[in-house]
Amino acid sequence: MTANAAVAANRERIVILWICLSLFFLRVIGQVEVWLITPAWLPPMEFWYSGLMAYPLLLPTQIVLLMAMAVIVIDETRGTSFRSARTLRAVRAVALLYFGSMLLRLIVQLVGGASDALAAGGIPIAFHWVLALFLYELGRSPKFSALGQPAVNAHS
Repeated sequence: MTANAAVAANRERIVILWICLSLFFLRVIGQVEVWLITPAWLPPMEFWYSGLMAYPLLLPTQIVLLMAMAVIVIDETRGTSFRSARTLRAVRAVALLYFGSMLLRLIVQLVGGASDALAAGGIPIAFHWVLALFLYELGRSPKFSALGQPAVNAHS
């Protein structure tokens, strides 16, 4: 990988990480808005979460997740984080399993009688996919090639 390609790839993954963080932030804000004021232009609360965790517990969990994501993205943006190639491969594998399990959940919900994707948990599933993409991009470090070998130093 050339130095220019490494810089471009890193810039791309940083942008994707920021987009994922922003999308998840907007999801949490939207969910809070629906919970507190129920605007007509947003879907009702039952479409925003699965109910597996009571919302008064889910919201602080989401806020902690947002804070952790923000720290990670800032570290990645600064170039101050480091993980081994093995850890990065594991993060990517978890991301793919996570994405696949959410796809399976959507299919099961639709086959189980949900009237449409929204009723099948479309909002939570879509944002689980955002989190899966975040993990996948996090595991796609510019410091290692796809084979786990050190990439060209992006700063040279």
